[in-house]
Amino acid sequence: MSFYFLDTSALVKRYHLELGTEIVDAVFAENSSTKMISDLGVIEFYSTFAKKVRMGELSDAAFHNAIRLLAQDFQDNVVEITSITDADKRSAGMLIEKYGLSQNLRTLDALQLAVMNRLGRQLITRILCADRAFVSIIEQEGFTVTNPEHSQ
Repeated sequence: MSFYFLDTSALVKRYHLELGTEIVDAVFAENSSTKMISDLGVIEFYSTFAKKVRMGELSDAAFHNAIRLLAQDFQDNVVEITSITDADKRSAGMLIEKYGLSQNLRTLDALQLAVMNRLGRQLITRILCADRAFVSIIEQEGFTVTNPEHSQ
């Protein structure tokens, strides 16, 4: 059974038609696979869709619909959530120390990567991430990554 961890940059493509949606939809079509995000991803999701409203890409109604669809996916166990732990926060600091001096590892991405590391390469089959710089760092940590924007 496949286990996917979705960075927010990929998750939003399930709820908003854009470059890479087709790849994300294919992952969600795998009924026997697990799709997981961190609880931080939920907040990032809200923020991303709010920005789309501010930028004129989405209406308020579309924002609320995306939130409703995400909540439905949680309720239906289509998407699972794992919480960021105190250990993940400490790990994120170490990841910034490891990568941040030479690469652009941002705070929230470091937290997401810490969660990925906690779950582990043995559990996670593939990570979906549409942030090119972050993909590079995730790969350096030994994970298999698909950037849905570059896989078409």
